[in-house]
Amino acid sequence: MSATSTTLRLLTILLVVSFISVPSVYVADAQLLSTPILAAEEPLNIILMIGDGMGFNHVELARLVEVGEHGSLIMQDSDWNASMTTHSADAAVTDSAASGTAIATGYKTNRGYVGINPSLTDLESIVEYAQTQNKSTGIVSTCRLVDATPASFMTHVDSRYDFTEIARQIVEEADVDVLLGGGSDYFTGTQISTMISNGYSVVYNRNELAAVTSGRVFGLFDNVHMDYEYDRNFAVQPSIAEMTNKSIELLSQDSDGFFLMVEGGRIDLAAHDEDKVRNALDTIAFDKAVGIALDYVENHSNTLLIVTADHETEGLVVMSHDLNNELPADLLSEEDRRTLRAERVSNVTVDWTATYHTDWPVPVYGFGNAFENMTLDVLIDNTDIHSLMMDFYLGNDLNETEFTPVTTPTSPTQPTTGTGSTTPTPTSTPGPSLETYLLLVGSVGIIIIVLTVVLIAKRR
Repeated sequence: MSATSTTLRLLTILLVVSFISVPSVYVADAQLLSTPILAAEEPLNIILMIGDGMGFNHVELARLVEVGEHGSLIMQDSDWNASMTTHSADAAVTDSAASGTAIATGYKTNRGYVGINPSLTDLESIVEYAQTQNKSTGIVSTCRLVDATPASFMTHVDSRYDFTEIARQIVEEADVDVLLGGGSDYFTGTQISTMISNGYSVVYNRNELAAVTSGRVFGLFDNVHMDYEYDRNFAVQPSIAEMTNKSIELLSQDSDGFFLMVEGGRIDLAAHDEDKVRNALDTIAFDKAVGIALDYVENHSNTLLIVTADHETEGLVVMSHDLNNELPADLLSEEDRRTLRAERVSNVTVDWTATYHTDWPVPVYGFGNAFENMTLDVLIDNTDIHSLMMDFYLGNDLNETEFTPVTTPTSPTQPTTGTGSTTPTPTSTPGPSLETYLLLVGSVGIIIIVLTVVLIAKRR
């Protein structure tokens, strides 16, 4: 073999090795470096919707009534879904205070405790975290604003029934921008005046709420709980969908983003009364509110929507039905649609198999681009809802964690990763940098040039 041939083969080998030495990941990085960076990203928003007491069969009853045997509710057509355990720190069967606290803070607590752990230490809620990020916040409920679920996101008390202290904290400490629900009897005239002094528009009916176009709002639409959807005066009380829409309209004006919690509270109360008509119609009304939130999410990829429940109520089981094909959507009048819904519920046979809450898992539905790579149909714990929300706000990938019984932490310190997991984060030894590989390629190129010059000199 000639010297020239040998040299040429050597050059070829060196050239091939130089390109193989650069891993594909760095080629991708180089492409990213050449991609224009957006001047500004939209802020991150979260909408959390809780159907109080809404188990799988409550959803099924509403589905059959509203869209029939072959249809799906809006919440069921989700990007991601899961089942969720709800136990409290002190019992297998939870209440709204303990479960609301678990969802809001990521930590288990005892029944009756609101925003505190079993050692009576305050826990930071997702609302309070959002406020540290200068985000606007909102709380909506069809029950009293001082009830356990809304209170879990903005107050800290050792009894869910200490309504006087809960109301005081809402007015003096919570600093939530949008507050819509029932419970005007639980706020004094002095407290209402304080809210006005703090820049809130205080409203008491649907028309007054519609007139608010910016700023903070404090809406009290009934003395105690708002009316069931079956009984609601459409002209006086706003629907949960209308409250959701107005909340998003106001909160989305904040350039730093927002957090909104919406509770369909009367789903639970109808179930406690074993009233299938009011239970179904309030679940359907809640689903319409989910539709409002979903419309926003579909036009704002920076927004996460999670729909779930705090627990299941009364062990509802849908047994059978004798329904025709006439659906509420076929009718033009809202009043006629409500009448037809009630008639359809009467053609569904149900059984109430418990006398209080149950320990049955409840549904979780996730909407938004952040859910696209998550595993479907897993079982998670209610504390994982907080973890998902924190991951999203922190810019981490969302991760579902299959539920396994663990010792519940009681420390108020928030998990720094947003995942709430005690599993160590896998680590890896970093490889050479992109600059190192480029230097290697450049060195090989110089060697090739030198050898080429030597070869030409010898041939002469």
